[in-house]
Amino acid sequence: MPETVHRRPLVQRVLRAAVILALALSVLSAVLGTIHWPIVGDSPLLHYTTFLLDHGKAPYTQIIEMDLPGTYALEWTARHALGSGPLGWRIADFLLVGLCWLSMISIAWDTDWLAGFFAGAIFALIHFRDGPTHTGQRDLMMTAMLLPAVALLFIAIRRRHNWLYTLSGLFLGMAAIVKPSGIFFAVAFFALLWIELRKLHRPTLGPLIDATLGFLIPVLITAAWLMHYQALTAFISTMRGLGAYHASLGRPPLPNLIIGSFPSVLLAIAIPALPIFIARKPWKHWHGQIILAGVLLGCLSYILQGKGFPYHRYPTEAFLTLLISLLAFRALYRTDWLRYPAVLTILLGAFFLAPISASIANHYDWRNQEFNNELTADLNSLGGPALNNQIQCFDNTAGCINTLYNLQLIQATGYLYDCYSFQAKPSPFQDRYREDFLGAVREADPKVLVVSDQDCFTMNRSFSRLDRWPQFQSFVQQNYTLVAQRTPPHKIGWWRHPSPPFSYRIYLRKPQ
Repeated sequence: MPETVHRRPLVQRVLRAAVILALALSVLSAVLGTIHWPIVGDSPLLHYTTFLLDHGKAPYTQIIEMDLPGTYALEWTARHALGSGPLGWRIADFLLVGLCWLSMISIAWDTDWLAGFFAGAIFALIHFRDGPTHTGQRDLMMTAMLLPAVALLFIAIRRRHNWLYTLSGLFLGMAAIVKPSGIFFAVAFFALLWIELRKLHRPTLGPLIDATLGFLIPVLITAAWLMHYQALTAFISTMRGLGAYHASLGRPPLPNLIIGSFPSVLLAIAIPALPIFIARKPWKHWHGQIILAGVLLGCLSYILQGKGFPYHRYPTEAFLTLLISLLAFRALYRTDWLRYPAVLTILLGAFFLAPISASIANHYDWRNQEFNNELTADLNSLGGPALNNQIQCFDNTAGCINTLYNLQLIQATGYLYDCYSFQAKPSPFQDRYREDFLGAVREADPKVLVVSDQDCFTMNRSFSRLDRWPQFQSFVQQNYTLVAQRTPPHKIGWWRHPSPPFSYRIYLRKPQ
């Protein structure tokens, strides 16, 4: 149970004030240093999808994309409420982080609100230190739904208001329509809720029905939205086909994924907190069980996604940071030996991990937009607005779709990236995907093709990847003329270690 401390010694009050100041300054520094980040990485693809939806394109039938509808709902809302530019997207990212932070404070309130403040600040800084390509990722969206759901479950148990169970289920339903792994969290949290209600000798059926109804609301709205576009069958087909194929690509060995599921960045506070974890046994209590379930399911989600991307650890990092914070701040005011690892954990978090993370976040070279600037100039010289529905990108996240979004140009087809067309390992799905992609391009007959040298799931830069799809090369040679090939002069600083720039080629359709 939460431990309440009525009077704190002066040294503890000074420590608390210093921790609050250190964390606040680190977060403020990171916010001010990253507020000008551009929209790069996966975010332009999601932004562009909602742009196409606004222009009458149907999801999963005319837009060939595998993200879940909840992602589009959040992206569309952010773009329309906060603006379609980079600043609006940064604010949306800050709001997602802020929702996680407030939820952590709520969860920790009965123990010590500062534990939630500590956890939220550390999680925010871990997210910022991951760099511009990790802003607004779907795993962050899911985490920003899971934490309020947990906070509402705790309040519902305490206050016995059934509508809070419904609201908690609503957030879990939102998590599930952003990422499929959200379903695992919902099932686990509902099971733990049933166990806790039985321990308290309270009715179980009513709260579980209310929570399930809340969960079903966003799911049913999603189904109705898909039926409105006559895209429900296409959605199911996309998840079974494209989604499954995507999951099979770029997978490190399973042992690497299992090891990588634990966020090494948190070792600085996880190691000193380990003795407290062993001594206090949080798995024996309701709050600890829920938070531990969040940690373990976050690890499972990371492993099942199978890509090893840092942002896939966001649920794990959020729940683990919260668990460490609660353990440390509960032990801080004890009179036995547990207060010493608690003090060490808090000091390392506030005065080492936080400022280091803020420093890393502030040192990304986000100003390099040479690919987009050069491509924008080339496309404007070829007609600019006249290229609407007359241009097709063969790219993943190098910047072609980002450029079309900035120019407000509608692409010739609904195929937003070529990641699946140029994989080295052949498969029947790849053959079908290539046939459909190239068939759509032939039918649209675009005036301009833009082809990047980005090799999906690698850091390679080479146009030799085109050799893996001979039919595409033959189609281009017969129908198009190479008019430009550009390689920006500087490395890209969107990642911790600057990478070589992406190059692109522009092909112009031959006269008929």
